[in-house]
Amino acid sequence: MAAEADVAPLPTPRTGGLTARRLHDGEVDAALRICPFDDVDADVVRRELAAGADYCWMGLFTPDGTLAAVHRAMRWHRHLLLKGVFVDDGFRGSGAALGAAFAIRDWAREAGYEGVTAWVEPNKPEARLAGRLRLRTAGPLLHRYLVRLPHASAAERPTGTPPRTSGTLVVPGGDEAAPMVRELLGVPRGPSAGTRLAWVLDRSRLVLSGNPCRSMADLGGLLAAVEDTAVSVGATAAEVVVEAADIPAALAMAGLGARRLSRSPVALGLVSFAGAEPSDTPVHPAATEPRTP
Repeated sequence: MAAEADVAPLPTPRTGGLTARRLHDGEVDAALRICPFDDVDADVVRRELAAGADYCWMGLFTPDGTLAAVHRAMRWHRHLLLKGVFVDDGFRGSGAALGAAFAIRDWAREAGYEGVTAWVEPNKPEARLAGRLRLRTAGPLLHRYLVRLPHASAAERPTGTPPRTSGTLVVPGGDEAAPMVRELLGVPRGPSAGTRLAWVLDRSRLVLSGNPCRSMADLGGLLAAVEDTAVSVGATAAEVVVEAADIPAALAMAGLGARRLSRSPVALGLVSFAGAEPSDTPVHPAATEPRTP
């Protein structure tokens, strides 16, 4: 983790001398004060702060050390998934949101990621921020659903050795029909049959990079395929995507009690860094203590 002295002024004049660096353990309460995430408490933040380069909580600070904005992100295969920027009320309109986004993007490049990605609601103000980051949509408009896993009532977060926080898994199945949502991150196919998906642990859910089901009748098979991974990391739900235009799938999800995570459709926005290393190259070991932009 970067030392407190390892900071650099942001190039955007409107930020008024704010500096950017990753948060440390002593700033958990300050982060939670301005981050209204559901199901994110101090334990979640500390776990992510301790995960090296797999998660990043980027903060913007005033010269006297006041936290003005926070941007949270996590490893999703070879890209850094941006999960939300929050600005203290006193700094709204200052350019702090853009400054935090640029800082976390530049950190991702330096840490060895191939690019950054985010869920973008095209009709929301946040879409302008995605445009400034040059995110380009990959795939159709989607709805994201939180589906409770069958083992959820008995799941317990593992103790002892910290569990993995991201990786890939294979969902068995043939290729006789098109998937409901193709794999979105370009994860290479493995030698075995089936679809390889990227996953990342976001709080108590597994975020999946596609939906290989041929119809909603296959959802049980998808949940069964992710169960071992979910149990190993303490996840109790899976985040499953379906096309926004698929009304029968939406009705089926509602019938299952799945929770839709946004009112309007989203698209996956993605930008890859020029000259990024090939996807089979490990992220730099030094990325656990990267220099901030």
